[in-house]
Amino acid sequence: MQTNSYFEELNFEEKKKIIVSKKIDTTFSDTMHWHPFVEILVSCYDNNEVTINFTKYTLKINDLVIIYPGDLHSLIHVDEKAFILVQFPLDLLMIMSEFNSNFSVFSQYHCIKYDPSNIDVDRMIFLIKELPELYYSDALFNEVRIYSLLLEFFVKFGQYCINDKKEEFASDTNEEYKSLKLMAEACLYISQNCTKSLTLDDISRYIGFSKYHFSHLFKTYTNMTFIDFLTTERIKMAESLISNPKAHMIDIAYDSGFSSISSFNRAFKKIKGISPSEFRKTLINNSVDVKSPVGLEEEGDPVS
Repeated sequence: MQTNSYFEELNFEEKKKIIVSKKIDTTFSDTMHWHPFVEILVSCYDNNEVTINFTKYTLKINDLVIIYPGDLHSLIHVDEKAFILVQFPLDLLMIMSEFNSNFSVFSQYHCIKYDPSNIDVDRMIFLIKELPELYYSDALFNEVRIYSLLLEFFVKFGQYCINDKKEEFASDTNEEYKSLKLMAEACLYISQNCTKSLTLDDISRYIGFSKYHFSHLFKTYTNMTFIDFLTTERIKMAESLISNPKAHMIDIAYDSGFSSISSFNRAFKKIKGISPSEFRKTLINNSVDVKSPVGLEEEGDPVS
């Protein structure tokens, strides 16, 4: 559940889309907060502690943490050099249909323990560690290079997540692959059509499974029921519309796929922890601007 206890908005200076730093601002390290962008952390010390959505993770060197938009989180008693930090808008990834369709799986993974024997995990850590030097360099197209490394990171991350999910499916390799592919297709279809009147029968027919078999596989794949997933996708749509201060809430409700303003308000508060109007006020009026970490050695650092 998200709350408005602390909302963080980054100010990406010089039209940059990605922030990288080897320092964090410890002023905010013990403060629960959330933000509308993705944050990747690689632990530089043993025993760093991170809380995400009220789950505490005790880290070792090279353990990886991914914080998604809306996750309520804090870093506990850490110093400024405790992490390598990367921050960027989720849109940089969601333009890729494969990421979009698998986002419900990726977002279940917040902490990955470093395992040098796992090629994908080892490569992920290496890619993040390459970013700071490139970020502060004067190399031509350095942000494009950073973006390409981030995309490679999420290729490895996706492989890790899908391989982990395979263990929860049937032992038959062909059936397992087919099920994973169809569940990803179902997620993408729901995301793209969430504003329409969708039912479990509609999606199960679209995929070609009975609704009972589909429900079981979908819950295994997404860790959510069909209704919860559909509602979450509609709330994501509403969040993007709410940022327009001139849009009326009743129009946002219907444009997001809800049948009434009351059902929209209930669903929004259940998922986000605050009402749509409170969310808009927090988003527009109470945001915290944080400087881009250009020249961080002399200036302040980004909030994590």
